[in-house]
Amino acid sequence: MLPEENNGVITADAQVAALQTILAAHGQPATDVLAGADAGREPTTGASPQTTEGPYYVSADGEARQRVDIADGRPGVPLQLRITVLDADQGIPVPGAEVDVWHCDALGYYSGHLAHDPDTLPTMNEPGHVPPTDESRFLRGSQRADADGTAGFDTIYPGWYFTRSIHIHLKVRVDGREVYTGQLYLPEEYNEAVEVFPPYNQHTTLERLPNADDLVYRSAGGKHLLLDVQPVIPGHLQNGLIASFSVTVAPS
Repeated sequence: MLPEENNGVITADAQVAALQTILAAHGQPATDVLAGADAGREPTTGASPQTTEGPYYVSADGEARQRVDIADGRPGVPLQLRITVLDADQGIPVPGAEVDVWHCDALGYYSGHLAHDPDTLPTMNEPGHVPPTDESRFLRGSQRADADGTAGFDTIYPGWYFTRSIHIHLKVRVDGREVYTGQLYLPEEYNEAVEVFPPYNQHTTLERLPNADDLVYRSAGGKHLLLDVQPVIPGHLQNGLIASFSVTVAPS
């Protein structure tokens, strides 16, 4: 059973300890248990570090594949997410690249998986995957990169869930071929600032895990996958943030 401290709050230390116990029982690396056996695989020279898609990926289709506004009214600090896709060999933009993003809401819930308690590890029906439990599809979407290789999404700042720091999942396809899968992270200074705003501060049962304590972040190049974040209005984070990242891929 997961230890609880501080009046029922599952602390960061308790999460790490519980995860270490699970890892010892499996005899596997952290990323294998949490997100599949190919996590942390070595990238092509010059390309951004890759990680698995994680257990909550749901393939989008139809209108969901071309959405800019993916917040769908979910409460949270507004986040303008801008992803630029670059060719790792030539260092030039990749126009038309298809960019998929998905992340949890302010309280740690993923759409399509609302039956899962974000304060616990999920039960996977196969390595690295949890089957959807419902038809909700908020905080998921796809865009094709423009002439500058950039795709944009209007979303919210993610929350946190058991054993994971705050992150955003990313997948890139070129000419229908998957060329990149990874997880992007938010700087700690912004994680600390945002967690005091509602509804993030309503997640009182689980202490937010810092990036440095996230085993996926540590083992899969997380320090190279930090988003560049700036407030829309300096000094007023609650009014929204702009987060940018240039992902280098090997299109061929």
